[in-house]
Amino acid sequence: MTKYNLFFVVFLITILLLSSSESIKYLNYANAQKSVNKKEEPIINDPNLKADLVTNGLELPTGMAFLGPNDILVIEKEKGTVQRIIDGKMLAEPLLDVNVGRVSERGLLGIAVSKNVTKGTDHHTYIFLFYSETLAKDGGNPVGNRLYRYELVNNDTLVNPKLLLDLPATPGPSHNGGVVTIGPDNNVYVVVSDLNYLNKSSANTLAQNVDGSPLPDGRGGILRVTQDGRLVGGVGILGNEDPLNKYYAYGIRNSFGIGFDPITGNLWETENGPNKGDEINLVEAGFNGGWRQIIGTSSVDKEFDPDNDLVDFGGKGKYSDPEFEWGDTVAPTAITFLNSDKLGIQ
Repeated sequence: MTKYNLFFVVFLITILLLSSSESIKYLNYANAQKSVNKKEEPIINDPNLKADLVTNGLELPTGMAFLGPNDILVIEKEKGTVQRIIDGKMLAEPLLDVNVGRVSERGLLGIAVSKNVTKGTDHHTYIFLFYSETLAKDGGNPVGNRLYRYELVNNDTLVNPKLLLDLPATPGPSHNGGVVTIGPDNNVYVVVSDLNYLNKSSANTLAQNVDGSPLPDGRGGILRVTQDGRLVGGVGILGNEDPLNKYYAYGIRNSFGIGFDPITGNLWETENGPNKGDEINLVEAGFNGGWRQIIGTSSVDKEFDPDNDLVDFGGKGKYSDPEFEWGDTVAPTAITFLNSDKLGIQ
C-alpha cells in the first residue's frame, strides 16, 4: 500500500478523533446490550501520544461527521438520534430523532455532511442519513433502508427531509451496510450490503454474481447519486435500468466502510467475509467485488475463473482482487484517510 504514499486507518472498535500531534480524542459510549455505562479507553502503543475524552453517554454510535473542528454530529444506531457535540459537550436534546428498526444490523447507520451548497443566492448545509426506517416507535419491521437528505437551518434544526434512495430491507436483518460519504465529485456514495446473511437463493440478484437472477434492486453494491438524488451524468455505469443505473460498484457482501483518498480521489472499501477473506478494496467505477462467487484473493481458488464465473453486465463490470486480505477474521469496520501529518509524514 505504500505505493499510494498515504496512511489510512481501519477502525475495528473505537471511534478516534485526531486533534493534535500529541493527543487523540475519543468517544465513550454506553454498552446498550448490557444496559450499563462501560468505559472503553483506547490502547495506545506510542508513548508520544495520549488520549483525551471528548464525551460519554452515547449509545451504540455508528458514525460521525464534522460541522467544524470542535462541532461533531454522532448518530446512535438503535435510538435513531443525531447527537451534536460542541467543544466537548453533548447538547441536551438531539438534532433529530427518527424511528428505526433495531434488530441485528438495522438502525441509523450512516451520516455525511455537505456544507456551503449554493442554490441561486442561498447557501445550504445538507445532512445525509441512511437508516432502516420503520413506522413503529418501538423499532418494528422497517419499510425500507432509506437515504434521506436533511437541511440544517438556524444552525440547530434538521428539516425538509428529501428521500433520495428507497432500498430493500429484506431478507435481512443483517448485512445492511449504510455508510455514507461525499465524494470529491460532490456526489453522494452509500454502500449497501447484500441483506442475505443466510444466503437465501431467492434473494440473489445479478449484483451478487448469480447468473440468471433478477436485475439488481439496490443491494450488494456502492450506489452513487447527486445531492438531489438524481442519476450522475444522466447515464449508468453498468446499465440504464433503475436502480442498476445508480450502481458505482457491486458484488459486495457486507461492508461497514468506504472512504476517499484525498490525494488521488480513489475510493476504498472494507469487506467482511463469512469466516475468512476480510478485505480492503480499491474501488473504481464498475468495480465487482466478486461476491457470491469469490471472497478474498482469487488466486488461491484454483476453480475460480473471473472471465466466466462472474456477471459483468456486458463487459462494464470489472473484477479485481483485494489490495489487502486478513489471514484471520477481524471484521473491519470504518475506513478513513488522515489528511494530515500530525501522526508523522507518510
